[in-house]
Amino acid sequence: MTVPTAAVPTASPAAVLRSEWAKFRTTRATGYVLAGAFVIALCYAYLFGTANGRAYVGSSPGEQASFDPLETAFRSLALAQLLVSAVGVLAVTSEYAAGTMRTSVTVVPRRGRLLVGKAAVVTMIMLLCGPLITLGSFLISQTMLAAQGAPSASLTNPGVPGAIMGGGLYLTLIGLYGVAMGFLLRRTAGAVALGSFLLLLPASAPLFPEWLAEWAVRYWPSSAGMGMFSPAPSSGSLPPHMGFVLLATTVLALLTGASAVFRSRDV
Repeated sequence: MTVPTAAVPTASPAAVLRSEWAKFRTTRATGYVLAGAFVIALCYAYLFGTANGRAYVGSSPGEQASFDPLETAFRSLALAQLLVSAVGVLAVTSEYAAGTMRTSVTVVPRRGRLLVGKAAVVTMIMLLCGPLITLGSFLISQTMLAAQGAPSASLTNPGVPGAIMGGGLYLTLIGLYGVAMGFLLRRTAGAVALGSFLLLLPASAPLFPEWLAEWAVRYWPSSAGMGMFSPAPSSGSLPPHMGFVLLATTVLALLTGASAVFRSRDV
C-alpha cells in the first residue's frame, strides 16, 4: 500500500508580498543603496545647476537666448538610475549571497510567485521613491540656476509635472530591470556591472559609426525611456509614450526570461 505524500503548502500571494517586504526592509544593503540614489541625484543636481548657471553667465547673448533650464533639471537621473538598478539587483542577489534562496523556494515552491513578489515590492517602493528623487533633482537644479543668475523653471511650467511623474515611472522600470538582472546572473557584482554597462551604452554613441550612434540614441531602451522625463523631447528622439512602451517591453521581456531561468535552474 502506497502512503500518500503530504502536499507542500504554498504561501498565498499576500503572504509572499509580506515576506518579500520584510526581506527588503531588513537587508541593510538595499536601504543604503536606495539612500545613495537620493544622495547622488541631489548632489549632482546641485553640481549641474551650479555649473550650468555659471556657464550661462559667461556665455554670449546668443547662447543665453537659447538657454533652456529644463535641460539641467533631470540630468542627475542618468547617474541615480545606476543605484536604482542596483536596488533591484540586491533585492534578489542578497538571498543568493546569504544562502537563503533555497529556503525561500522551499516555502514558496511556485517560483514565479516568488519572482512576482520581489518585483511587486520593488515596484511599490520605487513608485514612491522615484517621483521624490525626480522632484528633488528638479528643485535643487533650478534653485542653483536661479542662484547664479540664470533662467530657471518652476513646477507650474508646462510639461514639468508630467516630466516629474515620468521620471518616477522611468526609475521604477529601471528597478524592475535590476530585479531581472539579479535573477538572470545571481551574482551582485556581475549583475550590477553588466546592468550599468547596458544602461550607459548610449553614452558611448560618439564612438560608434554615425548610423549606429543615431540608432542607439533613438532606440536603445534606456535612452528612449529617458524621453519620459523630457518636457521638450528633441527632434531626434522618440515621443515619451513610445519611449515608455519600448522600455517597458524590454523590462517585461527580461523578467519573462528571468522567470524561465529561475524555474529551470537549481538555486
